[in-house]
Amino acid sequence: MANVVVVGGGFAGLSAAARLAKLRHRVTVVESGDRLGGRLHGHVVDGSSWPLELDTVTLPGVFRDLFRKSGRPIDKAIGFEKTVGRRHLFTDGSSLDLPLGNRGDQHEAITDVFGEDEWSPWVDRFAEPWNVVRLMALDEVFAGRKDVDRSVRKMLRPRRTIGSIDREFADERLAKVVLDPVRLAGHDRRSTPAFLAVSHYLERSFGRWRFEGGLPGLAAALEQRLVERRVTVELGEAAHDVTRSGPQVTGVVTNRRTLPADVVVWCAPTLPASLPRPRMLPVIPASRTFVTLGPGAPDIADDTLVHGNPPVRLYTAGDSRWTIEHHSGEDPLVALARLGLDLRAHVETRSTMTPGELVTRGHFGWTWSTWTTAFDLPGVAPRGGLYLAGAHAHPGGTLEGIGMATSAIAADVGAASR
Repeated sequence: MANVVVVGGGFAGLSAAARLAKLRHRVTVVESGDRLGGRLHGHVVDGSSWPLELDTVTLPGVFRDLFRKSGRPIDKAIGFEKTVGRRHLFTDGSSLDLPLGNRGDQHEAITDVFGEDEWSPWVDRFAEPWNVVRLMALDEVFAGRKDVDRSVRKMLRPRRTIGSIDREFADERLAKVVLDPVRLAGHDRRSTPAFLAVSHYLERSFGRWRFEGGLPGLAAALEQRLVERRVTVELGEAAHDVTRSGPQVTGVVTNRRTLPADVVVWCAPTLPASLPRPRMLPVIPASRTFVTLGPGAPDIADDTLVHGNPPVRLYTAGDSRWTIEHHSGEDPLVALARLGLDLRAHVETRSTMTPGELVTRGHFGWTWSTWTTAFDLPGVAPRGGLYLAGAHAHPGGTLEGIGMATSAIAADVGAASR
């Protein structure tokens, strides 16, 4: 049985702790805040919560595996249902309700709007790249550059950037379906690898899924799982470094003490003080505007992407609450009205978080400078019992990516010997 210290109590920390405790290790979670769950709790005003990011996930198997391998199956812990899809609104007044989770349904929807289906064969091309990336860098801890041999590079074509997709569709609206989410996420399409568009293959193959109670419901279910697994939780305790004996980690230094550790899973957004600083630039997140709409508001799909310049995304928080992501200095409600979705007369409550305020809530990942950024991400090629997971670490900030990272870490640590 190893002493495992998990630093940070967001989704990465909760999932890592639950998995490692089920493997019979002695697990302690150190969280600097006053509760677990981190950004899963969203933005709370007067008891109402708005998600800080799209609160649906793809790759449902990642979450089923997490609950099954940490205790009871997911359906015994929390509801988990497939969503309908995503609505795309274009500046020419056209719209596309794109189903997720079924190729045939996507083909029919695309053909109805565009007259022909350029989309399906384009998405088909990502099947093999997904298998390569999954096996090499997601199903197990990623060893870095040495794992990316000539055959992998030939398959992924990593020097090709996502900006080249502009030339791959005759209809520019389909290009916007791919490029605008990259822009909203704070990346430059001229330096972001094209293979990241594999996300569209995943959404088509697996759909998107929502937890009962949203992301706060997921946080509550995982917190209960830590109770069931007898994980020690220390709130209000901030970790800032690790101790070592040679290359091997031996403990975690906090504002109170040094905790002995055979394994450390560092999930906090600030890295251990003794680690070299990453060479990448952090992502500047889009602003979030949180609104409550009154009766008579226009119909809005639960996940709506408006392809203006710049693009705007809306997603539901339930009970007429909506989160609006936007990068422009322009009032997003004015921009939406200009694009044909006028909500201004229906707004009952409104608040906004700027990029500067958002980064105080956690890390939003690193900007891509070239495809080799993948080798520089914290968490690649872990050594000495120190692992990193979370939005600031490999393979990125999506809950699916984080869930796969903590699964790989748990497999690498292995079960405690009896």
